[in-house]
Amino acid sequence: MSNGQLQRGIFGLVTASLVLGTAACDVSSLLDVDAPSQVPSERLETPRNAALLVNGAIADFECAYGAFVMVMGVMSDELQDKQLGAAGWFYDRRDAALNPGSAYGTSGCSNPQTPGVYAPVSTARWSADNALNFLEEWGDAEVANRAALSARAALYAAFSYNLLGMAMCSAAIDGGPEVSSRALLEFAEERFTRAIQLATAAGLTQEGLAARAGRARVRLYLGNGQGARGDAEQIPLSFVFNATAAQDNTRRYNRVFHSNILTRNYGVSAQSRELTTGGMVDPRTRSRSAGSNAVDGTPLWVQEKYPDYASPIPVITGGEMALVRAEVLGGQQAVDLINQLRDRHGLPRFEGGTEAEIRQAIVEERRRELWLQGHRQYDIARFNVALVPAPGTPYPKGGVYGETSCLPLPDVERFNNPNIS
Repeated sequence: MSNGQLQRGIFGLVTASLVLGTAACDVSSLLDVDAPSQVPSERLETPRNAALLVNGAIADFECAYGAFVMVMGVMSDELQDKQLGAAGWFYDRRDAALNPGSAYGTSGCSNPQTPGVYAPVSTARWSADNALNFLEEWGDAEVANRAALSARAALYAAFSYNLLGMAMCSAAIDGGPEVSSRALLEFAEERFTRAIQLATAAGLTQEGLAARAGRARVRLYLGNGQGARGDAEQIPLSFVFNATAAQDNTRRYNRVFHSNILTRNYGVSAQSRELTTGGMVDPRTRSRSAGSNAVDGTPLWVQEKYPDYASPIPVITGGEMALVRAEVLGGQQAVDLINQLRDRHGLPRFEGGTEAEIRQAIVEERRRELWLQGHRQYDIARFNVALVPAPGTPYPKGGVYGETSCLPLPDVERFNNPNIS
């Protein structure tokens, strides 16, 4: 079974559960199958279920995004493993490159111990692209609000490609050949451009801004500074586009709250505790001692950014766009943009310095402004930030720290995809 076929089957079951839980839908025909608990996706891929397909894709993305934020936090200097079992230590130990058969390739998005990345984000990407493809086939007469649904499908497909490009060294799309992280970011840029066009046509301001901000991000990562700046300048500083969360089922939990505060499987890393800016504790990265122990019996530190199950997680913000502009512009303009962000929190202002000092200030500002939003691991790699503890340092639970900067193509894809040798 190819990766694309596997994702199609998973999505069919997930979407079926959403349909069966929606009173407004006529489910009698859907239940007329050999196994009523497994509704074939083909029964759902009809124009009347277009909104359901898009909502299912959004749900897949939001669950996957929570797992992505967790994993990137543990691989960087934001979170640390606090479990007795060794199944997830490879994230914290930064040696995932030596473990391509581990959970990052197969585990789901709601696992509080070893959340996956490749499977959930790939499923979210497929769900959104699949919905978009059908919406392009169906006409306006068949689907109410087709333009708006298409815009949302393109947007979430774009963000899914974006996450794959940040987390993975390479990936495969729908059982196709192996493609690089750069190619994944290029796919994201193309989807963001489509989402901008579709959102504009549909009059969706929020989605249009999110798509333009997303394109600014990936253009920066692809080396197109001026293109990134042009998009970022159109995003208000106050803009926030969230992944929602809720307490109604485990897929909807805020994953950081679940894994850090509820299950105590992960704690705030020592490097991220009580971070200061200009000598003041920075409220953007506030954490505290829980006054109790984690699962492994060591003291637990908890973050205060996401205090409950339903805390939304920012996917992209105007603050990030200010830092995109700062990175491209440099000089006094970068200093002014950093200070716009600090002023919002009553933090001491940055006085500037050499270009190297301004560059370092941008790196540190991103660390605080985008804390626990999935960026730090990718920033460590692209800014060549020194790893702490250094590679080769003994890992407290066994082995030594590595220097994994991205997750390699997992064995589950390599061994089951006929287009990859």
